[in-house]
Amino acid sequence: MRTKLVDASGNPKYTNRLIAESSPYLKQHAHNPVDWYPWSDEAFQLARQENKPVFLSIGYSTCHWCHVMEHESFDNESIAAFLNEHFVSIKLDREQRPDLDEIYMTGVQLTTGQGGWPMSNFTTADGKPFFAGTYYPPADFLQLLQQINTVWRERHGEVMAQAEQNSENIALYTAAQAEVKAIEEDLLPAATEELLSRLDETHGGFGSAPKFPNESQLLVLLEDLDRHQGADSKAALMLTLDKMSQGGIFDQIGGGFHRYSVDARWLVPHFEKMLYNQAQMIRVYARGHHLCNDPAYRRIVDRTIHYVLRDMTSDDGRFYSATDADSEGEEGKFFVWQRAQLESCLSPEDVELVQSLYGFTAEGNFEGANIPNLAASLETYSVAHNLSIDELLPRLDKIHQTLYHKREEREHPLRDEKFITAWNGMMISALVQADISLGTSLGTSEYQAVAVKAAEALWQHQFDQTDESLWRVGLGRDVSIQGNLEDYAYFAEACLQLYLVTADKKWQIRGETLIKLMLARFWDTEQGGFFLSRDVNEGPLITRPKSPMDGAMPSGNSAALMAMVLAHEASGDAELAGRINKMISSFSGLLLASPSAFSYMLTGITRFLQGSREPIQWAAEGNLRLEASKQDSIVRLKFRFEDGWHMNSNIASEDMIATRIEGGGQVSYPEAESIQVAFSESALQVYAGEFEVLVADVAGPLQVHFQSCNDSICLKPEILTVRVAR
Repeated sequence: MRTKLVDASGNPKYTNRLIAESSPYLKQHAHNPVDWYPWSDEAFQLARQENKPVFLSIGYSTCHWCHVMEHESFDNESIAAFLNEHFVSIKLDREQRPDLDEIYMTGVQLTTGQGGWPMSNFTTADGKPFFAGTYYPPADFLQLLQQINTVWRERHGEVMAQAEQNSENIALYTAAQAEVKAIEEDLLPAATEELLSRLDETHGGFGSAPKFPNESQLLVLLEDLDRHQGADSKAALMLTLDKMSQGGIFDQIGGGFHRYSVDARWLVPHFEKMLYNQAQMIRVYARGHHLCNDPAYRRIVDRTIHYVLRDMTSDDGRFYSATDADSEGEEGKFFVWQRAQLESCLSPEDVELVQSLYGFTAEGNFEGANIPNLAASLETYSVAHNLSIDELLPRLDKIHQTLYHKREEREHPLRDEKFITAWNGMMISALVQADISLGTSLGTSEYQAVAVKAAEALWQHQFDQTDESLWRVGLGRDVSIQGNLEDYAYFAEACLQLYLVTADKKWQIRGETLIKLMLARFWDTEQGGFFLSRDVNEGPLITRPKSPMDGAMPSGNSAALMAMVLAHEASGDAELAGRINKMISSFSGLLLASPSAFSYMLTGITRFLQGSREPIQWAAEGNLRLEASKQDSIVRLKFRFEDGWHMNSNIASEDMIATRIEGGGQVSYPEAESIQVAFSESALQVYAGEFEVLVADVAGPLQVHFQSCNDSICLKPEILTVRVAR
């Protein structure tokens, strides 16, 4: 119970209808004196019947300023009384309905030039906003309510006209329509140039404070580094990854990343931790390790995954959504340290190491306390202090473990224990990507097992097999809120990533099922691309947004395109290829105008047009799986064909295309098999079933040239480019 408004027995004085909701955020407001409604037809019908404006407040459970406004205004009996008399008040959890959040946040940004939560909207009974803002201090908020009430009564026509105009602007902006143009060149260089022009050359990242990781934009730099060996991209990427991992935005003691930094140098975070940030950071650092071979990046991947598995994972394997920034009523209190706290659990020698390594001072770096952060890498520190890195790391692991357990004695920030399908899908994909990028030979196969367990639990609990639909939110064994585009897209992507690494057909079937449902429920049959929400919803929907630009997460359209690309790689489905091309065409004008705003979509388009470069790939319309691994300088290429399929040997018969491997030294091919096929009078020398090719002295990506056939047809020759985990 969060309210301070209690009776003599300590029971809450007020209980509103949010007490019956499943959302932890809505339940936080269940004892406010405000007569809250959840988003519902009932609330808007009441507003229509009583001719009242709607006050729509949007936030989420781990939002610091949402908590502040709750305590200051929504637990204020005078403000609540005014709201109850003159407004119909609706509380909305943005994590339950990201489509509605997108609509109203667009309105806030169009009218004020900025956004954030809590979001404060004033709408008509049709849900059309006529005024909007974010956080208001209590005196300002009450004055605003009084002014809006007066305007509603005395200038009603102007209010309604403004609501219509705002709604039209929102619909136009979120429709993301632009002139269709031909994309005739690789857009990666243009996107990279845009990003590098905004690079903070001192601290990394893009722009100034507050500074967000912008993970999907870092993936563009990684893609440019991989495909074009961009030196500037590599420098910008490594600067950013180094500075983030050394700053306070990374929890140096417990692992995992906070949501963003309030300063330009990544020191002081906004202390909440979101599952979607962990998932994206795991992908970025894992791929960074793959391409840059920096052991520090691998440590960040392992520590972030360990944090998620330890603190954010349920018994059945699904992942919780977030933890709060606040504890004991103070932001960040759980995460900061005083010297006396170190001395209570560490030896004097370890206290000195922590103070020296993590920059602790008597004054502190955050409100008189210390946020642990590194001035340089651990490797640099070890050299400067005459320590072996092999000596420093085990010692530091023990210190982290001791401090973590000491920190566990504190009052914890709230953990939001709902399971969001989209975010779980992102985390599953991240675990798979870590497994691929770090290389199974390095001992990361346990990540794959965790991903399979989570995906199985998500499928069993949040996919309704009766009507073939996804639930967006799980809480314990209960589910609520019909899934939207991002839920289908991210879970489909996760299933197809699992199919890639496990070769278990059920994941292909499940991924393709989700894509078919996604196409049926969200595809724009006229313009192409996907709507974020279904066309049948509780409460008014003033527009069906598409909003393909990436934000804190890649957009639902970006994730949908990537899922379809993965499905196409695994099947060669021509209809899917047509949908992908239609989607690229639909957003082509926007992509050409600002490619870096569509970062994740751009990586999917690049993969579709230029092929994957991952160590595990599908080929031959899904009839061939290739897995590459490396030990020392030897690369082992494991081929597995479906029954009835084969490739020509390295010594081709007649006019057939011979298999050849480029990019390494000596190549050891297996013994070829002689077969007779209908289209050739003489026997052919082929490789079929499961076989291996060994390549020596490999320093970079390999190119595999081959042609696949069955007993009656040959597919066109293919070239796979494979970058092997180091």
